[in-house]
Amino acid sequence: MTELPPIIEFFDDEPIITPAMMHEEKPVSIPAGIKTAVCTFLCENIDQTALVSILADCKLLFYVYGRSGKTPVYQYKETCLVVLMTVGSPVAVAVVEELKVLGIENVIAYGTAGQLDEKIPQDACVVIDKAIRDEGASYHYLAPSLYVETDTQLTAWLEKFLQSGGMMTVRGITWTTDGFFRETKARCAKRRQQGAVVVEMECAGFAAAAKRLGIRFGEFVFFSDTLTDVHQWHMFGAENGATVRRSLKVSLLQALLASVAKIKLPK
Repeated sequence: MTELPPIIEFFDDEPIITPAMMHEEKPVSIPAGIKTAVCTFLCENIDQTALVSILADCKLLFYVYGRSGKTPVYQYKETCLVVLMTVGSPVAVAVVEELKVLGIENVIAYGTAGQLDEKIPQDACVVIDKAIRDEGASYHYLAPSLYVETDTQLTAWLEKFLQSGGMMTVRGITWTTDGFFRETKARCAKRRQQGAVVVEMECAGFAAAAKRLGIRFGEFVFFSDTLTDVHQWHMFGAENGATVRRSLKVSLLQALLASVAKIKLPK
């Protein structure tokens, strides 16, 4: 008898290793009023003045250890937590697991993605409705399905926040993949048929772990590159105003950190 591929097996029993075990020797606590964590992928700005000024108002709490190395978790003032993310769905689910232990109720991810829909302006911000699960980590948290949704209420809050700051926003589906070098013409075409307008490597993991653990999750992204031309991949460089966009993204992160304490969503 042929067994099912492990990726579509789903076991709902209790884990042997728990996030709480990671903190037994050195427990971490945060103020009771902090209920939101912002996971940013803007870490390439770590040596730039703008992000350094944000970190000046932070204190390092601990590191989440994922496949890509140490992922630092900071407390920003008395407002929220800030996670400087590394790439990949396995890291995303580990972060959600450890944030849950701290009592976090809302997780927001903010980063970049590849453009799949040429009709969307390159300076638009995509607020993600759901993710296509073309990765592995999400299948350890939810039974197999094509999509996993972000939280409706938190996504609506993010959209309102962005629009209030004058950002051009588009709601859309993301394609979450583990295979950066396997974004082929055929795969891109199929994901577009399934509704994807962007491609990245974490959203499905974030959303699946959050659903399983009872946390709200929302994500928005800017374009870092485009796959709309199947004959040539193109990164957005200086000719596309990359320096200006980077400054805008960090300023937006500052505004987001100042606003998340105001999140009031019904249970």
